[in-house]
Amino acid sequence: MDVSLAEIEIVENNSVCLLDEREVESMFTRLAEDITEKCSDMNPIVLCVMTGAVVAVGRLLPKLKFPLEMDYIHATRYQGKTVGEALVWKQLPTTTLLNRTVIIVDDVLDEGITMAKLKEYCVEQGAERCYTAVLVDKAMTENKPVTADFVGFQAGNDYLFGLGMDYKGYLRNVSGLYACPENLEELLCQC
Repeated sequence: MDVSLAEIEIVENNSVCLLDEREVESMFTRLAEDITEKCSDMNPIVLCVMTGAVVAVGRLLPKLKFPLEMDYIHATRYQGKTVGEALVWKQLPTTTLLNRTVIIVDDVLDEGITMAKLKEYCVEQGAERCYTAVLVDKAMTENKPVTADFVGFQAGNDYLFGLGMDYKGYLRNVSGLYACPENLEELLCQC
């Protein structure tokens, strides 16, 4: 997919900030407190969903002050696109999930299809308990196949980037949470 730097600049310069750095820090603190309250005595495995949850897990782990292990899983429906397609499994965890508590951490819960499959996988592998944590729970559909146990922020159906979420592979490194402008297509036609 060819994305011009001009397009990225248009997206970044015209987007709406939903959470600034101070609000992001507060969100991670609250998320960690919620997870700690529920899971601190369970010796969990924190399972980072690649690639979007890298930033979330990197900021969340230091706030979890209890014994845990970490691994990752890579399953995606997007592959650099802005619309999800069929689920592609790229990497499974190497740590055994048998009889363990698993906390799946992802960047965003939109339709819930990927998270439902990840949770199903963990249960099939013998996880005793499986919790889900997301930075953002998007109000996309009323009947998602899964709901997140721990949520950092509730959002509408805007296309989001920052904090590990990308726009066509870019802008994951933006420290706040941003929504693309509603008139993005119109703006992009002008360049």
